[in-house]
Amino acid sequence: MSSGKFSKQQALSYRQAFKARWQKFIHSHFESPEHVAFTFGVDATTARNWWEGSNAPSGFAVGMAYERFPSEAARELRG
Repeated sequence: MSSGKFSKQQALSYRQAFKARWQKFIHSHFESPEHVAFTFGVDATTARNWWEGSNAPSGFAVGMAYERFPSEAARELRG
């Protein structure tokens, strides 16, 4: 039986893939980094980093995306 743990390499690979999925998601549903910042209550730098695909969000933003866009988030953010 598997321990359910990811290796460090698997976790890093997932993080990279998720950044790209998140970037595509916000580009599809928001007009600009400013729109993202306002909607998620994050600062301009964080929103811009998401917009440019250099960072992925923390759990709270993903949860908010699933609440606001349930079917889209389920389809677009899953691996």
